[in-house]
Amino acid sequence: MKTGHGNDTRRSRVVLVSIHLARSPQNVPLGAACVASALKHAEATSASVDPVLVDAYVTETGTELAARLVALAPDLVGFSVYVWNRDLAVACARELRSLVPGLKMIAGGAEATADPEGLLGAAPFDAIVAGEGEGAGVAAIAELLARGAASEAAGVFVPGGAVPRATPGRAPPVDVVSLASPWLDGTLDPSPYGGALWELARGCPFGCAFCYESRGHRGVRRFSVERIEAELDFFVRSGIGQALVLDPTFNADRERAARILRLLRERGRGLHYVIEVRAEFLDRVQARLFSELACSVQIGLQTARPEVSKLVGRSLDPSLFIRKVGLLNETGAVFGIDLIYGLPGDDLAGFRASLDWVMALEPNHLDVFRLSVLPGTLLFDQADGFGMKRETAPPYRVLSTPTFPAADLDAAERLAKALDVFYIKGRAVAWFARALKALGAKPVAFLEDFADWAEGRGGLGTFATPVAVEDAQAAFLSERFTEPRQRKALPVILDLVRLNGAWGRALAEGEASELRLDHDPELLMGPEALELRAFAAAFPAEPRRYRIKPSRDGGVSIEGVPGRPKAARPTGSRPG
Repeated sequence: MKTGHGNDTRRSRVVLVSIHLARSPQNVPLGAACVASALKHAEATSASVDPVLVDAYVTETGTELAARLVALAPDLVGFSVYVWNRDLAVACARELRSLVPGLKMIAGGAEATADPEGLLGAAPFDAIVAGEGEGAGVAAIAELLARGAASEAAGVFVPGGAVPRATPGRAPPVDVVSLASPWLDGTLDPSPYGGALWELARGCPFGCAFCYESRGHRGVRRFSVERIEAELDFFVRSGIGQALVLDPTFNADRERAARILRLLRERGRGLHYVIEVRAEFLDRVQARLFSELACSVQIGLQTARPEVSKLVGRSLDPSLFIRKVGLLNETGAVFGIDLIYGLPGDDLAGFRASLDWVMALEPNHLDVFRLSVLPGTLLFDQADGFGMKRETAPPYRVLSTPTFPAADLDAAERLAKALDVFYIKGRAVAWFARALKALGAKPVAFLEDFADWAEGRGGLGTFATPVAVEDAQAAFLSERFTEPRQRKALPVILDLVRLNGAWGRALAEGEASELRLDHDPELLMGPEALELRAFAAAFPAEPRRYRIKPSRDGGVSIEGVPGRPKAARPTGSRPG
């Protein structure tokens, strides 16, 4: 080991690098921090290693990042490698080997787990750790520092391994209950990030073919409620704004889920939570508790076609899904749904039908993306049998299937972009269904028409700001509401567009807006405005200017200009 990091002790500096897509409250180096925390507590390394966390971004070059790392005088550098940062991690590792030939390097993370041999062939790593790093990764680091080489073991791949094709597999699962918390032991401070990635459990009992977990260790290992309570209190004291909960089957244990949700309600106010759930496990208690939190519930549907779900190892009962999501709508809980296009057995018509079906459920947001055939998944092994052509380098997107040719995938991608601009960025959830009802239109056809309309105005990418999206919505709707009965409803829908946009900016960006509305905002946000034409007939236009701004209690206030301020509404209330 080197000296030079202190006069009285011989400690090695281990620099653990996390390469993020962008600066964001959700881009937190949790994986690297878990390894750093384990290094601090492991018998072999606690007295001899100083772990250092480094954040990097994909906007850097390998040369730039390598120079930053060399300046830290590391004895070992570890990379957390994922689909989005593999190329940069490889480039940086090559540059480091050139600059400091004797430097030890190790890689872990999802890409290392999925393709350890490929990473060994791409960059001069001294070891690759497949699976959880707190056990096998810490052991490999200790060996590299002590004797310059790591042993090939379960989950550890080394250059020139004796049996490179008879791979050691993943590292054994660790006992999560015994792990120290990187949040609580001072390894990771959430304050600079404004948010936290919060592990409540590891593992998954399901076998979705497109997911890494389908090839991992089945079952769920849950962190103790005592640790969860302590971390929650820590997050609240830190003053961060949000926590992304990492537990893909959060609500599978209904009793535990309800207990944690009550804990968040009682001791975690001030935080916004993103929580992934399985729709089939939803119940009324959960729906009510979700509605009482500042949170967003995320549901991975992927496709509304049961026959397609079956091909990727999932089951789907559409009627049950509708009933379960209905519980969230009944309570007013905020929720989103994931869809994937390009799945085996699916086609453009099926994807369009799935999207129409999902939008009828009125989710607050939709994440729609092209399938990636990730190395290390069951689907990767089955891809040739399904006739799937796909990228051989990150992000491993599907390029065509026998039922979903390349041109159709491009059409689906265009539709997904139109959805993102008009419905998600345009914050249209509160009024979208009403607009379509007045027009007698289906969601997909409407969005495809919007994409066509946008092409004549520079394309969907032209609308880069929330206000630009609202202007586009207003212009497009003005051209669609052309029939005499529809024209009567146009001022109402335009008011809803502007009001919802201003409301969303006040809540999400803390931005105040002044706008002209033809109708009273309180009426627009009430049940009277559910039927646009009836509302227009009952409430003639009375133009007036209003100011919409964040209120001191975290909600939104509406004031007439001039006029007496309207009452503030609580955080999370949706207009329209």
